[in-house]
Amino acid sequence: MHSDNVQLFRMLIEAGAQPGEDFSYDLSQGTCHINERGFILLQNAFPDIDWHDISSVIERDLDGPVQTLNQQLGVDFVTALLQRLQQRLEQLPTNEAAWYAHQVLGGVEQRTGIALYQLIQQNLTANTCQLLDQLLKLTPITPCHVWIEDLVLAAGGSAEDIGYEGGDVLLSEAGVELLSQVWTGELEIQDDLAA
Repeated sequence: MHSDNVQLFRMLIEAGAQPGEDFSYDLSQGTCHINERGFILLQNAFPDIDWHDISSVIERDLDGPVQTLNQQLGVDFVTALLQRLQQRLEQLPTNEAAWYAHQVLGGVEQRTGIALYQLIQQNLTANTCQLLDQLLKLTPITPCHVWIEDLVLAAGGSAEDIGYEGGDVLLSEAGVELLSQVWTGELEIQDDLAA
C-alpha cells in the first residue's frame, strides 16, 4: 500500500471515519474508496487542505447516490440541477454566483451523498468548471435565494411551490419537503405559500 494512502487512512481515522464503512482500499486496483460521510469528515477535520484538488487519489461512488435519489424523487435530479447551475453561474453577478455555488454544492453533497463537484467536472464545460473553482475561492460572497428555487425545481417541484415576498422565499409544503430531501444547511424555511 502506498505511503500516501496510509497517511490518508490515518487522517480518516483521526477525523472519525470508520474503516470498512466510510473508506476502504482495493488492493487489486491500488485505489482508495471513500464514501461521502468520510469525505465530509476529512473536509471538516482538515479544512486547510483542498480536498477537491486531491480527490483524484480518492475514488468515490458517483452513480450509486445519484440513482438512489433519482429513484426516490422520480426525476433526474442531477441532470436538471447541472443545467440550472451552469445557467446561473453565467447569469448571476459574481459574488451572488459564489454564494449560489457554496449553497448548492455544500448542502446537496451533505444531504444526499452525491459528489456534485466531481459530477460537474465530468459533465460541464471546462469554462464552467474553471469559473466554479474561482467562485468557490471567492470572498466576500453575497447572499441570494435563487438556489432554493433551482433545487426545488430540479427535485421535481413546480413554479407553484416557490414564491417570493420582499427578500424572502416562500415554499409550499411540497416545496419544503423537496428541498429537505436534496439539501441541508442553515436556513429559515417558511412554508407560508398556499399549497
